[in-house]
Amino acid sequence: MFNCVPPKYQDAARLRKLFGDTVKNVWIPRDTSDLERLVKERDETALRLEKAEIRLVKMANRRRNKQLKAAAEAKPETVQSPRSSAGGSERSEDPEKGHPLQESIVLPDVNGSVAAQWIGASERPYHRPLANFFRRVDTIKWTRNRIKALTHQINKLRRGFLKGEGRRLPTAFVEFSSQADAERAYQTLAHNRPLHMSPRYIGIRPDEIVWSSVQMRWLERIVRSFMMHALITAAIVFWSLPSALVGVVSNIKFLAKLLPFLAWITELPDAVTGIISGLLPALALSFLMAIVPWLLRGCARLAGVPSLSMIELFVQHAYFAFQVVQVFLVTTLTSAASAALTQVLKDPLSAKDLLADNLPKSSNFYISYILIQCLAVGAASVLRAFDIFRHHVMAKAFDNPRGLYKIWYRERPMHWGAIFPVFTNMGVIAISYCCIAPVVLGFATVGLYLIYLVYKYNLLYVNDSSIDTRGLVYPRALMHLLVGVYLATVCLIGLFALRSAFLPMVLMIGFLVFTALVHVSLREAVSPLLYNIPRALAMEMEELDGGPMADYPQDDFLTDADITASYPDFFDPVEEDEGPAHQVNGSRGVEGASGLMASVNDWSTNALAKKLQTTAENWGLAGPISYVSYWMHPDPSIKPGFILRWLHPGTFDDFSTLRRMIPGDLPDPTETYPPDYARRAYWPPEMASPAPIIWIPRDPAGVSAQEVEHCRKVVGCSDEGAELNDKCRIEVEVDKAPFWVPRTLY
Repeated sequence: MFNCVPPKYQDAARLRKLFGDTVKNVWIPRDTSDLERLVKERDETALRLEKAEIRLVKMANRRRNKQLKAAAEAKPETVQSPRSSAGGSERSEDPEKGHPLQESIVLPDVNGSVAAQWIGASERPYHRPLANFFRRVDTIKWTRNRIKALTHQINKLRRGFLKGEGRRLPTAFVEFSSQADAERAYQTLAHNRPLHMSPRYIGIRPDEIVWSSVQMRWLERIVRSFMMHALITAAIVFWSLPSALVGVVSNIKFLAKLLPFLAWITELPDAVTGIISGLLPALALSFLMAIVPWLLRGCARLAGVPSLSMIELFVQHAYFAFQVVQVFLVTTLTSAASAALTQVLKDPLSAKDLLADNLPKSSNFYISYILIQCLAVGAASVLRAFDIFRHHVMAKAFDNPRGLYKIWYRERPMHWGAIFPVFTNMGVIAISYCCIAPVVLGFATVGLYLIYLVYKYNLLYVNDSSIDTRGLVYPRALMHLLVGVYLATVCLIGLFALRSAFLPMVLMIGFLVFTALVHVSLREAVSPLLYNIPRALAMEMEELDGGPMADYPQDDFLTDADITASYPDFFDPVEEDEGPAHQVNGSRGVEGASGLMASVNDWSTNALAKKLQTTAENWGLAGPISYVSYWMHPDPSIKPGFILRWLHPGTFDDFSTLRRMIPGDLPDPTETYPPDYARRAYWPPEMASPAPIIWIPRDPAGVSAQEVEHCRKVVGCSDEGAELNDKCRIEVEVDKAPFWVPRTLY
């Protein structure tokens, strides 16, 4: 995916020429805002028609059941329709469709509906559209006509776009013949101007594209990005006010002594004050931070982030900054400051000593916070109380087949951008307090291990993540943990400064510089491997698959005659003189000193190595040395244990080892693609999205049978899998939903 494509290169033929013969398909989307508006209106109108049809079916059957009940109580005779001219009718079931049929009478033609036998025209579903000046219209008839008109307009616009009409958007999707060819194009500088075709992305699936970001040009993208980052920075700063209030409440006893109107808190039992100062602030902070990810996702869309997976990565960065600043820094400082406030007011000169004493005490709040987050989140993830409520309470309240289908089959996506920062921040807190309050480290270890077990179970048996970040959230979280090392170092520097311990403070400043250097080096070394696939892996893939390695040029070594004939300039001519009078021993003169020193150096190195080896054997150190060598330089052919594999992932978990673990008989994902998917994959969704299929319940009165036939003239409609019972409640078999679409695997 190439963004900010200049107009000159918004051409498929030019892009094919630019990237070579390996290009397979090229998509250049066009401005489909008008089409998007019509498709949205069509979908909303279809859903309105569905609701009206369901309401009509239920109204007719309720009225019919009431009449049947009244007739049964009066006398056991054949029930006559109130609007039927015939004396009676016998009802039977169609063995093929299951619809009740009127065999002995002709259905009355009242508004063209079977439902007119039980409800009048004025009782049918209606609404007052704005375009009709709020005049009342029959909802079913109006929506059918509106869908028909919208379908004609949509088809006309789609034909125009397929003919090449419409403004081209500054984005191009290019598909290559292989992953290696795509990586080669991705790592190539495509344009000579800055920010032209440079925002490029690889591996973006069609179903995760944010189409509102596709139409942004380079200047608009820059402005939006700066504005959103400025907004997030301001939010981090001003979000400190409620977070600071939470930190102050965690020391409610000190506030009660300071503020007279809170004096009643000191009279409460210790258990109650413990809950107020320990449990309530942690809960309030958790709820306060829970709404932040949703705001950040909106900022990411406005900033022009092009895909759902990249939105999660954007949220992970920003939300981690929120977590560190609000949950850790602000709360820690306000908690420590509020605890020492009264004594500082009495003796301002003792401020630094009081802060040094009270800063470690703020760890009590984080022990409660970690326990609440890990235990509560873990228990909620295992119990899944909301899912129980949704499937067993909300499902009974829903009286709509489509709503029931969504409840049972639509899974909530895993938003990793909001999940990882919470637990990464716990790691930062544990690392920061590991020196000044080590007890936090133990609680964090146990809590995070419980979270690990819970998420491992849910990922294997419960959840199915629809947003694929390709594993990038995990290395980012590991890099975020280094913030804990920085904060721990800064905290120790501050404590040493408050205690006037200057020598330890200087040592910690040096360690801070060393940490920064390691961080920069690690980032420069690892980052290219996270976003690019090395070219060497393509060759290893061919070797593992038994590719034709013999076709590659091999190293050709020459004979002495070929060397003399092919490379005469590589060798200087030397005249061979006879007799010892003309020979010069370079080791005797000053000019031979370097050769002598090299010889002495080689001899001393070999002698020292032999001496050390002999000494180690005499002292019985051969066993320990071989043991250390086993752990430092393991043999790749052995079967490693857990520790050895963890210490040497480059040896035992390299590409070839992991590739052999993947079964070779995996199904081809392209077999799940629809027949015309290759042509429309990266078109905007409104170019190919069909109208929603109307799903209404099948009823004993036969209303749904006629309504299905009428609706099918303008939109898809079905009553399969949904049925109205005797109490006029809808029973659904979600497996028979008419809009079931097989999941596409990429």
